Amino acid sequence: MKWPSLTSLALTLCAMACSSEASTGATTCSAPLEVAPNPKATAADVQRILARSCALGGCHLSAPGAGDLVLDGGWIAAMVGVPSKQNPAMPLVTAGDPRRSWLVTKLRRPFCSAGCTQGCGGPMPPGEPVTPAELAIIVGWIEGGAR
Repeated sequence: MKWPSLTSLALTLCAMACSSEASTGATTCSAPLEVAPNPKATAADVQRILARSCALGGCHLSAPGAGDLVLDGGWIAAMVGVPSKQNPAMPLVTAGDPRRSWLVTKLRRPFCSAGCTQGCGGPMPPGEPVTPAELAIIVGWIEGGAR
């Protein structure tokens, strides 16, 4: 009996977890978020996580920033409602909807590359992922309106 390669298995599992949203054309990952959103999350909480994990030299610290994203003092305006370069059908952050936010898709493990048109890259941040508690803060902030 021939066993499928791990790559084939991973791609199959990702394909099973991804679905197209016919009404908007956006593609999302349908797998559960697996974190309970932190309802008390604030923009300041999210900014601390992004500063520590994302706004680093060579990543999103200064222009042009990976994916043209710079996480400086104007990080909220640079993300909320702004289409992702990798998946233009999905904003970086969709206020009120973490499942349709490319930021959450990129931070989740395993990474689902649904809807990528410009090359997905890999999960973010490279190396050590954000913790489940940090992801819960980001998800809670997005669910709360991303303000």
